[in-house]
Amino acid sequence: MQPEPQTRHSRVLPELRFSLNLLYVGRLLLGMNAKTLVDNDALTELDERIETITDELVATELLHEAAILAGDRLPNTPPNSEI
Repeated sequence: MQPEPQTRHSRVLPELRFSLNLLYVGRLLLGMNAKTLVDNDALTELDERIETITDELVATELLHEAAILAGDRLPNTPPNSEI
């Protein structure tokens, strides 16, 4: 199995995925904590941040895929590698 081709967008993808996962865990923990009064505004802000990061992640993944299709790979990536 060949490694995934690297583009200029490849370095950002793990960071965005990690950030999104942390936000989901935080949202889950806030939702599970019934003893503490959670401000609805805080949850709304967190949900909006999750949506923003999700949109950014999807856009970056699309840019990454487009770069692969256009052949815009980083120099160390073999040109014939497929996803």
